[in-house]
Amino acid sequence: MTINSHKLSFIQFLKKLFLLFFFLPCLNTFAQTDSLAIEKLRTESGVDPTRVNSRVGFSTLYFDKANNASSISNKFSVVLGVNRWSFSIKPEIISFHNGIAGTGFETAFSDIKFSILNAFYVKGKNSLAGSVEFSLPFGKQGFGSQIFTATPAITYSYTINPSLFLAVQPQYAFAIAKDNLYPDLSVLTNRIFIAKFTKTGMFYVFEPRTIFDFENENFDLILSPIIGKSLGAGFNLIGLMEIPTKQSTLNNRGVLYQIGFNKNF
Repeated sequence: MTINSHKLSFIQFLKKLFLLFFFLPCLNTFAQTDSLAIEKLRTESGVDPTRVNSRVGFSTLYFDKANNASSISNKFSVVLGVNRWSFSIKPEIISFHNGIAGTGFETAFSDIKFSILNAFYVKGKNSLAGSVEFSLPFGKQGFGSQIFTATPAITYSYTINPSLFLAVQPQYAFAIAKDNLYPDLSVLTNRIFIAKFTKTGMFYVFEPRTIFDFENENFDLILSPIIGKSLGAGFNLIGLMEIPTKQSTLNNRGVLYQIGFNKNF
């Protein structure tokens, strides 16, 4: 092999080495950029309670019940995030049809929900948040619960990788004040959800939920697939279903279809 060929090989080697050192930081920057974008999507989606942000939202819920009965709920939400604290209020308007031909829909305000949340531990792959939601019985009979309730909850979130997390949230609902005509309230709900976020702005969630109603000695399992899309500028479009696995719940409550959006600030 001649000296010139050695020189040529060495120059080619230097070129490759230069390109390698040039592109490695770029690849790392791209990876960091993707991670930051996915973390932002995770926060703005509202899926993970341990990620706090300010947002407003609106959603329409349709319950498809048995015997031609149905109900439509229009929910508004305002969430104020301050550091790791979150305060939200959710008024609701309900339209109800009892399934009897010729009666049409009746519409009225339902209860108003107010909640406080604190994401008190967010470190590495593990996050914890504690919250309590109060249901204020503003809705008239037939449209509201007629019970002043509190639902404390604790959420544990584990980040499997930047785009995938698993969370568990047990919550317990009980009555603070009510008319003696109404039965007591003692319900334990366990939410387990796994969420996947993508670089295209799509996110997918699957949530199985167990519900133990101790007062009525009843157990339910609800399955809920969720799909969402970031529209940019802090807007997200979200759709979901809630599918009861018990026939009695399917008849009384029906399958829930929900579509909505939120705007983050």
